[in-house]
Amino acid sequence: MKIKLLLGMLLVSLGLSAQTTHHIDWFMGVTSTDASLTINQGDIVTWTVTDNLPHTITSNAGAANSFNSGNISGNGQTFSHTFANAGVSSYKCNVHAMMQGTITANAVAGVIENNKMKFEYFPNPATDVLTINAGEIIDNIEIYDSTGRQVMNSKSGNATSKVYMANYTAGTYFVKVFIGDKTENITIIKK
Repeated sequence: MKIKLLLGMLLVSLGLSAQTTHHIDWFMGVTSTDASLTINQGDIVTWTVTDNLPHTITSNAGAANSFNSGNISGNGQTFSHTFANAGVSSYKCNVHAMMQGTITANAVAGVIENNKMKFEYFPNPATDVLTINAGEIIDNIEIYDSTGRQVMNSKSGNATSKVYMANYTAGTYFVKVFIGDKTENITIIKK
């Protein structure tokens, strides 16, 4: 009986794990609009520093989810948080007060069983958000511009990731998606 109960609890906890990883570029000058998202409860948000200044990613008092990255600096540094609680979580950079955003996590009644799907990404061309779906956990995503300069390197940890590209300049981008021992290489046009 205890084994069945423990197994049931394990399955429930796995079912409530994060479904999607959302990626936000965090830099001096990021707009509140670009740093704000509406996600589902249990999703992960990963912020990637895209300048060489020191920053924090710190929830404001009264936020539904409490988080604090501490001081992070250096192009490519990341901070991730799982939004376990439904509600509104406003946040800011303690170093640069004008850098702020809001993450709204919508409550989910349950998790729909996802059938494993083949690797897919959309839209292409992209304007704001690039969605990447895989039948397995995406370990890491790297994005390079047409000159070969790396513009993003971020861990995912989910089978679905959303890359917010509103701040990317128009052009061609090469995306490497690492899934276990496989690598998917895709080319994205940013309008």
